Amino acid sequence: MFNFLNKRIYLDNAGATPISKNAKKEFLRVLEIFGNPSAIYKEGVEAKKILNDAKEKIGKIINARAYEIYFTGSGTESCNLAILGTYYAWRKENEHSNKLPHIIISSIEHPAIMEAVNYLSINSLANVTYLSVYEDGLVKVEDVRKAITEDTILISVMYANNEIGSIEPIKEIGRMIQEIKSKKINNKNYPYFHTDACQAGNYLNLDVFRLKVDMMTINSSKVYGPKGIAILYKKEGINIEPVSFGGGQERGMRSGTENVAGAFAFAVALLEAQELKNKEIERLTEIRDDFKNKLEKKIPDVTFYGAWGEDRLPNNINCRIPNIGSDEMIIRLDQKGFSVSHKSACSSQVDDGSYVIKALGATDKEAKENIRITLGRDTTKKDMNKLVEAIFEIKSSFAGK
Repeated sequence: MFNFLNKRIYLDNAGATPISKNAKKEFLRVLEIFGNPSAIYKEGVEAKKILNDAKEKIGKIINARAYEIYFTGSGTESCNLAILGTYYAWRKENEHSNKLPHIIISSIEHPAIMEAVNYLSINSLANVTYLSVYEDGLVKVEDVRKAITEDTILISVMYANNEIGSIEPIKEIGRMIQEIKSKKINNKNYPYFHTDACQAGNYLNLDVFRLKVDMMTINSSKVYGPKGIAILYKKEGINIEPVSFGGGQERGMRSGTENVAGAFAFAVALLEAQELKNKEIERLTEIRDDFKNKLEKKIPDVTFYGAWGEDRLPNNINCRIPNIGSDEMIIRLDQKGFSVSHKSACSSQVDDGSYVIKALGATDKEAKENIRITLGRDTTKKDMNKLVEAIFEIKSSFAGK
């Protein structure tokens, strides 16, 4: 059987979500307001007001003040600003010191975090601790605590993993860090705590006060908003340096003419996502678990990766069909009308297996055989039943090879 679907079924919502109708409507409306927000004449003032309105909306969603919201061009840029901005600020404060700062991240962070930290480590600019995760993909709070030293300036642990959907104990880590800070006599601000919440916007609580984070990254393109816009929440009093230079927009933190239409549409999309959150959690969890049960019955030797139940995003499935490479499975499913992926879209061009899956104990071979399936608002149980049959058909075609 080949391409038995009348329509394509999109199942890579961790990679990018389609823009929602409301967000698209507001994006097109605001697109007509073309003034530069830095200008002091009528068109510029009008654009600046809309930009500020977007910050107010997002601030209310995440329980932050509008001036603690900084717009960036992507989640990657936001993460880089958090990591490198913290380093540059520390270096500026300690320019005469021979000490190296210490940074802690998990071993399954997104490449936006991993590569920024690797840059500092490879160039001997910082000491880095890469925290191991357990079979379920979770970091233990006590492991974070044990890794902290007097030189630790930053801890970055993602809220929910983009490949395996495991939800990290951010609130508990945040409380532990605050406890450590409260006992310091000097230098109370360090270590800062950042979380990459790009996968969390649709399904998790984003209250930065509750989470006890100093910085948080959220990306519009993961919450049914437009591409090319994201935020870095930075708590007032947290000192970081800019990593790009120009006109000094975003309170000097991120130069460049702001994407006004994108920012406002992002705010609309994020609010919509949070309003739909509980309904979608219930609906998608049922569909996800039903798919898992049916695929296990069809293919008993399938392996599922990451935590399950409440410690997993409701839309995420990561599984391995033995002896079928990830790219082979993705291409064959694509031919049948399904869009699924393997690992982070930002690292999918490198054919070396998923480092996230390896961190869970998989072999190199096994890490090249997993696929990531991420459901969205349009996904139905019928769609997932078709996917079960398609995977089984592909698996059967490999029998005896």
